Amino acid sequence: MVKRECFAGAKKATTRILVIQLIITLFAATVCFASTGTKDAYSALVGGGISIIATLYFAQQVFSLGIGAPAAKIARRFYIGEAVKLVLTAVLFGIAILWLHVSFLPLFLTYIATLLAYWLALPFAFR
Repeated sequence: MVKRECFAGAKKATTRILVIQLIITLFAATVCFASTGTKDAYSALVGGGISIIATLYFAQQVFSLGIGAPAAKIARRFYIGEAVKLVLTAVLFGIAILWLHVSFLPLFLTYIATLLAYWLALPFAFR
């Protein structure tokens, strides 16, 4: 019973993180659009999108095992998922900078702002 509750709490926290990241991304894009224009808004969407994609990948890796998986297997998935998430983030930034013609400041600031989602969501995820 405890395992199922922890698993549900972790999934709820992950969903909360993704929703907060999406809200931050849309807010940043709206502010950029209103103040500086389309290219900066697009760049903010790309920066937030990078964070959201990386979070989705990591969540898929960790939660794909399900309840009752051996702790060693979960830990291995966690560490591999985190390593691949970092590489995925670097690759997505490379693609954004080289091919998408984005503005650097809105791209990086929105990405950094979406990382606040972890701090905002986790304290309220578990009892």
